[in-house]
Amino acid sequence: MFHKSEGCFLQSRHGYSRHDEFDELNDLFNKKFQFRFSEEWELPSADSWFSAPPWKVKELETLKTRLNFYKSQLNDFNIEEWSSHTRRRNPAGEVCWKIRCLVNPEFLTQAWTKFYECASTYNAVPMEAIIERKMVSLHLCEAPGAFITSLNHYLKSNYPDVEWKWIANTLNPYYEGNSPSNMISDDRFMFHTLNNWDFGADNTGNLMDWNNSQAIVNKAKSLGKVLLVTADGSIDCLQKPDAQEEVTSLLHYCEIVTALQALSPGGTFIFKLFTMFEHSTVSLLYLINHLFEEVNIYKPVTSRQGNSEVYAVCLKYKGSDGLTPFISRLEVAFGTELYETLALFPLEAIPESFLKQVQDCAFYFSSIQCQVINNNLQAYLMQNNPALYRDIKKIRAIVASEFIWKYNLRPLEMEDEILKGILHEENKINTNPRYHRGSYTERELYTKMNLKEKSKSLSSFLEAEVLSNPMMSTTEQTKWINHDENLKINPILTLGKPLKKIGSSKFIFVPIFKLYQQILAEKEFREIIFGKDETIETQNTPELVNKTSCNGNKELYLSEFVHKEDYSVYEKRCFKQLLQLLNSLSIGDSLMIRNFSTLTHFNNSVLFILSKKCFASTGLTCYGSIILNNLLTKEPFKYLDDIATECDKVMGDDSKDVLNTLPVQVTNTGEFFNNIVFFNNTFYRNKCTEYLKSIQMSL
Repeated sequence: MFHKSEGCFLQSRHGYSRHDEFDELNDLFNKKFQFRFSEEWELPSADSWFSAPPWKVKELETLKTRLNFYKSQLNDFNIEEWSSHTRRRNPAGEVCWKIRCLVNPEFLTQAWTKFYECASTYNAVPMEAIIERKMVSLHLCEAPGAFITSLNHYLKSNYPDVEWKWIANTLNPYYEGNSPSNMISDDRFMFHTLNNWDFGADNTGNLMDWNNSQAIVNKAKSLGKVLLVTADGSIDCLQKPDAQEEVTSLLHYCEIVTALQALSPGGTFIFKLFTMFEHSTVSLLYLINHLFEEVNIYKPVTSRQGNSEVYAVCLKYKGSDGLTPFISRLEVAFGTELYETLALFPLEAIPESFLKQVQDCAFYFSSIQCQVINNNLQAYLMQNNPALYRDIKKIRAIVASEFIWKYNLRPLEMEDEILKGILHEENKINTNPRYHRGSYTERELYTKMNLKEKSKSLSSFLEAEVLSNPMMSTTEQTKWINHDENLKINPILTLGKPLKKIGSSKFIFVPIFKLYQQILAEKEFREIIFGKDETIETQNTPELVNKTSCNGNKELYLSEFVHKEDYSVYEKRCFKQLLQLLNSLSIGDSLMIRNFSTLTHFNNSVLFILSKKCFASTGLTCYGSIILNNLLTKEPFKYLDDIATECDKVMGDDSKDVLNTLPVQVTNTGEFFNNIVFFNNTFYRNKCTEYLKSIQMSL
């Protein structure tokens, strides 16, 4: 048992007691600022909300300019190389490793440690939850879910008698219309806890839609008193590193408005924000200070020192009664351009004493960041100095030990974990992390290249990175999926916002699909590939697109999707053509399909039914065709007919479409899933090769 007396704990735990080393350790764990509320502060009248143009505060603009100067020095650094360098210099870099060795918690990530710090430092579980022994928590923009497993560990370690329910929201990784740059597709935890996730009224998970926000609020409140809300959302700012606060501001506004409606009196709200230079953040902090008894800004030790990330830890919510008169005003700007064109509060409505506190807070955290960037730059230029690495290695070991001692971390019994050890047993890694490459300057230069230079750059990427991926084949011709007589099919329809285009997919390796999208993002490239009119065969009939081959088997050639119509319309048209041809088959027949997209859950659920219940075997060829071999029974076609009926019911509804017909736990696992991913990786790699070759030949 450690003795926590300040006079001796350094010596007893770390074996040293130098005063400067103690100060450094203390500084790392105490990057805090607390607002001091004044009774003289008043919220402006409702008619002044979103009535004034954007404004700036000179002192905050000066701090912003200073920080951006430091950040701009990193523009020419390759992002992978710089990240590797800063990881080595991160004083908290061994915390996760040591926790994994000694505690081995469920779904440990850096986010796990950041939440545990916030919860422990500020006693984030409200007294009401401890007394009544029950609480509900709501987690916004939560993927992949480490705040939830961290909260579970914290509750089980400190308040094991509390009955806890939780609900989470995030951009839906199973909705193909979401952009991968804004979405975390890691579903290792979500896959097993889908009943606890709410993707809103349209199934996209987009919190910046008012109807989705209200659906999530209502769902959370239906579970009981919501005494903790977290919001960990962000938006990819790689192309605008000097405007991170502006880019993420609307998302943070939507998180805050949602949280304030869901939270019960006495509750805690923890949310991520970045710098505090803009009118939007200043106004939101002023609002928050009126609604909570205590507002803290905190930089966890495990948050990368060189970034702008901080957490607002807001304690003892005063209740939504004070907010109710303003809800209609908040709704008007929710997820709209109005939020970016008008300020929440006029500058004159914000007291000078509050602005001074914001300036002090912004100066404190931006100064830390500037100093870290400068130190990292100096260290980068002195990489051959071994003394630098001796010092940082020592502090990393100390910080890791201190973290475990300070927050009294200890292992949980497997039964106390949310998934009872499943994630430990699977030992899965995230195969589709957010993907970035090159330096900021290189990415900017790409936008200024001519077409020939762009095609050469994309070809180099294809050759250097995509072709080296082991999750595809250059030699294996066909992957086979076998019939499963004992498998039970239980269709469950998922409805949601119709897909305009495919932005992401769980069925392909992210870099390959991003390259494919980048090629087609260039109008001139599309014209070379598809022709200048990018024509779609909108009047295809089964007679025109299918034929009988010489061996008596059928072939179906579906038109390619070339971006002139909504993807949902194209997809359902292809499905109808396929279904009509399937119904004309006889037992023993085979069918080859071309241009059947296997990127969406809808199509893959259809293919799952056909391959597992109807045909003896299904072949996925590296050339993009699908072979349905030897029809055994037409009985499961009734499922497809029912799906077609449901598609007809919502046809023409701009707000609703059939997105999936089977649970993702059925299609996104095992032999079927692995073969589909392998097929897509290979097919789209070949597509990129073909497109780039055509482009280079025409330029």
